[in-house]
Amino acid sequence: MKVVEDYQRPATIADFVAEVGVDPALGLSRDDAMTRRALYGANRVTPPVNCPSWVCCLLPCLMRTASMQAYQEALPRESTVRRRVAGQGQPATRRMRMDAMSLVYGDVVELKAGDVAGADLRVVECSDDCVVDQTTLVGEDEEAGRKHVTTDTPPGHLHQDPLRCGNIVLMTTSVLQGTAVAVVVSTGDRTLWGRLVTHHEWPPAPGSVLRKKEKGDEAEQTSLIV
Repeated sequence: MKVVEDYQRPATIADFVAEVGVDPALGLSRDDAMTRRALYGANRVTPPVNCPSWVCCLLPCLMRTASMQAYQEALPRESTVRRRVAGQGQPATRRMRMDAMSLVYGDVVELKAGDVAGADLRVVECSDDCVVDQTTLVGEDEEAGRKHVTTDTPPGHLHQDPLRCGNIVLMTTSVLQGTAVAVVVSTGDRTLWGRLVTHHEWPPAPGSVLRKKEKGDEAEQTSLIV
């Protein structure tokens, strides 16, 4: 198993899942998931107001700030995961509904309309009509708010802008229609959402858009990618 630093590398799905160390048809085994969780930690994004629980109890107003309320609303709750289990003579898979915080790098996640992505995901299968809503990340940017999902690797100039990559579904974004199967490529504070929160660049201010245009015909770049 090797951690994929670039969501688009390796380019082909076959090479990608081989490097991650998972069969998308089966998912990770329970033991493999536990090993990865011990290695990478829980799928937890540090909240905007990160204080000891006893302080929050004494000062409940901290939990009512706009950023904390937005954080609680955006926080993914559950995900549907494929778990590899022992079958009769050959491995089999079992679909499990689990706490999104339990997701680990390499987990195979099933998505359908109404689901919220519990981590940053790379799509390996999807229906032709699959669309996700990214407004939790981009604010009122109508162009970037809806994204058509695909398994195709995007052009090289988009690799550093996962908001525009159709084969990437980002944590906190929701599925508007269609279905997809995707592999977890980043969890917790390493996700795009986690980095935005860590750098105090989330939630987007009302009326704002979290994008900028470069000069000439150069591709748009997300101003928040670090």
